[in-house]
Amino acid sequence: MKGHNRLRVHRIVDVPLKEVSGICLRRGPEGELALLAVGDRVAVAAWFWQPRDDLAPLEWHTADVTDLEGTRLPADDPQIEAICADGEGRVLLLQESPPRSELIDPVTRRVVASIVLDVPGSDDLALSWADPAGSKGEGAVLLPGGHLLVAKEKDPPALIEFGPEGATPIGFARGRGLAPGAAWQIEPGDHRFVALSVWRPDKPLRKACADFSDLEIGPDGCLYVLSDKSATLARLSALPARGGELRADADWQLDDLDGKPEGLAFTPNGRALVALDTRKARHNLVLLEPPIAAA
Repeated sequence: MKGHNRLRVHRIVDVPLKEVSGICLRRGPEGELALLAVGDRVAVAAWFWQPRDDLAPLEWHTADVTDLEGTRLPADDPQIEAICADGEGRVLLLQESPPRSELIDPVTRRVVASIVLDVPGSDDLALSWADPAGSKGEGAVLLPGGHLLVAKEKDPPALIEFGPEGATPIGFARGRGLAPGAAWQIEPGDHRFVALSVWRPDKPLRKACADFSDLEIGPDGCLYVLSDKSATLARLSALPARGGELRADADWQLDDLDGKPEGLAFTPNGRALVALDTRKARHNLVLLEPPIAAA
C-alpha cells in the first residue's frame, strides 16, 4: 500500500441534520447536481443543488422520507446508513436493521423497489448479519446488472455483493461501476437479494481501516472506503468476482475532525467530502484537499 498521506480540511459547513450517516451526489434530469445527506436517527433527507468545490452557496432543503408512497421506513430511528443514486436520479436508501434497502423515485415521490438483504450460512459473517444487534450495512454502491455492493462495518468488516439468488457475481474493477446516466436495473416491487460474493480486508487494510463506515466510487472510476474508527480513506484494488481478500493500493489519514466520519462523496474534480456524525446539526460536512480521485 502506497498510502499514509494526509488529507487537510479546506472548509467545514453545516448540514441541517443530526448524526449524518451518508451522503452522495445525485445528477438530475437536466444534468444538475445535488448533494444528498441522510441521518440514522430521523427519517429526513437534506439536499442542496449545484454543489461546487467551495460548497457555496448553501441552500439546503429537507424532506421526510416517511411521506414517500410505499416506504416501510419508520419515522423514528430508521437506521438509514447510506445513500446513493443512479444515472436517472433515483435514490437508494440503505437501512442497517432490519437489513434492507429502498429505491426511490424523487420525482413521483414513491418507492420503486424494496429489497431485503440476506446473508445465508452459519459462518461468522452470516451470524453477525442475522444478529438483530449485529453490524450490517454502512455503505453502498450500485453495480451493473442490478447488483448492490455493501460495506459491512465491523465484526467482521467486509464488502458484500448482493443480487438475486442464483445470479453470477460480477465483482468490481476500475471504471466498471454503473455507467454514467444509466438506470440501475431492477424491476419494481419486492425483492430478496442474497450475498453472492464476499471480500474481507487483508492485514494491511485492517491496520489502516479498523472498520468501514461508507463506500463510494470516485470520478476516477476507483472504489474508496471510509473508516470511522481510523479516520482513514482508502482506495481499493479490484474485487475479483469470486471474492477473497480485500486490498488497498493507497490510503489517506484525515485531519483531526470534530465528529465521527460517517459519509463519503466526491466533488466532480475528485476532492473528498466527508460527513460527520455529530449531536448538533452544524459543522458536520467537511471538504478535504488535495483532490485524490480526479478523472
